[in-house]
Amino acid sequence: MKALSLRRIPGPRTAYLAAGTSVLLATAISWAAFGPRKLADAVMIYLLGIVLVSLRLGYGPSLLAAVLSVLCFDFFFIPPLYTFAIHDLSHVATFAVMCLVALVISGLTERVRAQADAAEQREQRTAALYALSRELAAAKRLEDIAEIAARHLFDALGLHSGLLVPTSDHSKLSLLLAPKGDPVGDPPEEFVAQWVWDHERPAGLGSDVFSSSSKSYLPLLASRGRVAVLSVRADQPVRLQIPENREYLAAFANQIASAIERTDLAFEAQRAQLRMETEQMRSSLLSSVSHDLRTPLAVVTGAASSLLEDEIDTDTRRELTETILQEAQRLNRLVRNLLDMTRLEAGAVHVNKEWLPLEEVVGAALNRVEDALAGRQVVTDLPADLPLVPVDAVLIQQLLLNLLENALKYTPAESPLEVRARTRPGGVEVVVADRGPGIPPGDEPRIFDKFYRIGGVRAGGVGLGLAICKGIVSAHGGQIFVMNRPGGGAEFHIYLPVDGEPLAPEAPDPIQEM
Repeated sequence: MKALSLRRIPGPRTAYLAAGTSVLLATAISWAAFGPRKLADAVMIYLLGIVLVSLRLGYGPSLLAAVLSVLCFDFFFIPPLYTFAIHDLSHVATFAVMCLVALVISGLTERVRAQADAAEQREQRTAALYALSRELAAAKRLEDIAEIAARHLFDALGLHSGLLVPTSDHSKLSLLLAPKGDPVGDPPEEFVAQWVWDHERPAGLGSDVFSSSSKSYLPLLASRGRVAVLSVRADQPVRLQIPENREYLAAFANQIASAIERTDLAFEAQRAQLRMETEQMRSSLLSSVSHDLRTPLAVVTGAASSLLEDEIDTDTRRELTETILQEAQRLNRLVRNLLDMTRLEAGAVHVNKEWLPLEEVVGAALNRVEDALAGRQVVTDLPADLPLVPVDAVLIQQLLLNLLENALKYTPAESPLEVRARTRPGGVEVVVADRGPGIPPGDEPRIFDKFYRIGGVRAGGVGLGLAICKGIVSAHGGQIFVMNRPGGGAEFHIYLPVDGEPLAPEAPDPIQEM
């Protein structure tokens, strides 16, 4: 059932007029239903009217209704009728009981109304605190926290709030958000805020320190100590001097302090995670680079030292020269991969897309590894109806080159390679497949991570080739993944989107051709 409302009718004049009207209505009902013969029933009608007035209109109108009820009861129902004279003194007790009952009912009703108003106010404030904590839980930045706090404090208490946060050395405060309508950088107010930060005590309007200030300042204290200072200003300063509002403001301050501390902890955790990942990357890079660079350097140094000897025949000298060339090329690949990965992570790679036939790009990549592919069967399947693809030719050649070099390192010397392409919805798919050992189960998602290499396989390199491939494909807005082939081997699938249409060649100017 819906509870009976205890809210007053707006305006005292209307309330007293309604109280008088209710007495007249009770008189009419009692006269029409009972007349002067059933006085007890008439009294009950008047008492019912007084109860309703107390419930709906408040303490003052209920007293007026009680007095008017006694007068009307005397005038219309007590002999002699239509006069205020009383011949039977026993009716005086009836009048006294009516007034007493009216007073008791009015007092009880007023108390219930006050309790209901207090409960409703507590409910509203609890809901406001819940809404504040819910929005603060989703805030990621201090600026968001300041804006959310300002909005809720104004909606709940009509206060304009600002937030002052510490500098990096935690010695001074910096204004993050000023209360709406306040001049920014008011020196006296900044002095009060700094005092609050240093002493961790409230100050300003409504406190015993700097009470002449136009605003009130509260230190925001969390579990690890002070985190900021909250400044609030009211259009009606008396709002900040009401104890209930001060308590409510303190609850808001606790919520804001917890949110700021959570943001600081999240930032510190992010920095710690970044430092840990940087350290792991540095360790991986040093361990990989130190071994992979030292080995070819040692070979080059040994071969060059042997070339300096006089007793070396022509065949041995040629063999040593070829060894130096091979190891120098290996060093060049390692350094190139390191530089390419650095450029990709720094965002220094600019994709210059051109509409090109895919067979041209694939052919250029195969030509660059022609010597390394000697003795291998390379099968290409590039249909003639493939559309032109908007790609950066240099980057896509580097992508295919890395995939082919990866296949050469991890597959037997006699195993075949395949490069095929197909049209897919919205783009083109290129597949580079081999007949090697394949990818160990569970390693497919990690195969494109930096410095990651399949366990138990030592094929050289620092584990950046496939990471570079992923970066190049991402720069083109595509996708790359790997899967094992039926019958053995691995397939690298590259999806390149085809957006728009190639521009038609411009028609030659007939005047220039003449």
